[in-house]
Amino acid sequence: MRHLALFSLLAGCGWNHLPQQDNQFLDEPLWDAAGAVATADALYVRLPRAGALARVTADGVERIDLGEGRVTRIASAPDGQTVVTFLERYTCFPDDRREARRVKDLEDCDDDDLQIDTEILLVRGSDVSEGQAVTGTYNALAFSDDGRFAIAYLDFALGVQLEGVVNLTGIAVLDLVDNVSELVTVGFAPDQVLFTYDDGGNAVSAVVLSRNQVANVNLLTEPAGVTQFPLTLDPDTERVPTGVALTPDGRYALISTAGSSDLYAIDLDNESINIVDLSGTPATLQVDGTADRTVLVYGGRSVAEVMEHDFFEVDTIELDEGMNQVTPIGGSALLWSDNIGRHDLYRLDLEDNELVEYRLQNPAVSLHVAPTLEFAVALTRPEGGSGNDVDAIYDANPGMEVIDLSDNDSQPFLLEGQGLGVAFAQGDTSLNALVLQRGVDYLFRYDLYARQSEEIDLAAPPVAIGTLADGRFWITHNSPLGLVSFLDPITGDVTEVGGFAAQGVIDPVDLVEEVLP
Repeated sequence: MRHLALFSLLAGCGWNHLPQQDNQFLDEPLWDAAGAVATADALYVRLPRAGALARVTADGVERIDLGEGRVTRIASAPDGQTVVTFLERYTCFPDDRREARRVKDLEDCDDDDLQIDTEILLVRGSDVSEGQAVTGTYNALAFSDDGRFAIAYLDFALGVQLEGVVNLTGIAVLDLVDNVSELVTVGFAPDQVLFTYDDGGNAVSAVVLSRNQVANVNLLTEPAGVTQFPLTLDPDTERVPTGVALTPDGRYALISTAGSSDLYAIDLDNESINIVDLSGTPATLQVDGTADRTVLVYGGRSVAEVMEHDFFEVDTIELDEGMNQVTPIGGSALLWSDNIGRHDLYRLDLEDNELVEYRLQNPAVSLHVAPTLEFAVALTRPEGGSGNDVDAIYDANPGMEVIDLSDNDSQPFLLEGQGLGVAFAQGDTSLNALVLQRGVDYLFRYDLYARQSEEIDLAAPPVAIGTLADGRFWITHNSPLGLVSFLDPITGDVTEVGGFAAQGVIDPVDLVEEVLP
């Protein structure tokens, strides 16, 4: 059953104040369907053209009052309550006083006259904290598991637009409890962050990777203390970290670098570095906390390696195909690859290095493990080809494969559209996988226990899916004016909320702080 609630924010303007009835080309979307973030009870979405932030629930839509400016990035904290919001505020300072009278909105201000200041605000429900001014360019956030700290940094893998003078050596340390921030210098181009914790699970420090060095930032001192670990002493040699993991006790940071078979085991307690010789340059390294082991795979090399953390001894396991992804699953690890032409998937027992091989019909795009660790779902992509036999049909279509992790069984499915995401819903006697497909206006629900499937109709093709604390799922859709569905996974009831992005048509970012007359 579907219920529709249309929240068009044009309603308050009245018939005499409707926008002129002409065509208008919009050079940016009205809402960011792919970048929505959830707290325990609501979904938050950016409205890029309006520069605003909207809170969406099954009961309605609320625009969060952040004051003048444009929301550029949002992220949800692990506490399930806080949305960290980056807001740009604009001030125009024309040299000509007569020109100042002409400036009414952002588009009227010349680039040379525009001053941009960035603030970070904490949004909890409808409440907004006092903004914290930050200097620097940041496009990524890493959160500590206890929800107290966040590190803002510049991730070059996400695409970067740099303007003016930019500090490429700093991070912003955010205390989300006390609502304070601090700029900390850690090294050139910091781009990966992990946290260490005390025995009570409270964040103690942040391990930040940058080019040629690693910084351990003490989060509990004022100002934050920084210990540097150089990855090379030769200024003519460059060491670019590619992977990082922490041992379960938080003592060692394990660092791989581009083009090197050396693994740096940095002792954060005793401030020393051990170097472990590997089979090559790892494509991925992951730590399994249950087995207290690190698993490494090498992409083009058909081996995997397992390293223990007492003496850093390494066991090598031969594979039929090279893997480039590792998914730990509590004492075991799934080895797989998203490279073209790779069909193998392995389950590796980390206690005895016993290997189980599965064969996928097509290469995987993503792998999703059920919360019970009983099943995994691989979304696969087509490989092309022609013909009428079974292999040719699989090659020509996207698919999904259900892997039963309790035995050697796998079950392939053909999908109508490329799989975009998977979410899991567990009932008393059921375990459902909910699958989104590109360009397909239904949700595929598959009961992994009963092996029964159902199509749940959607109003528009989906973009992303996630879960709320009460067990309902949210789904964003490819709909220009905004559309979010809230799904009860047990009953299949869907509540749709739409039209909330329309305010961007009549209310673009036009708020510039008052200029002097």
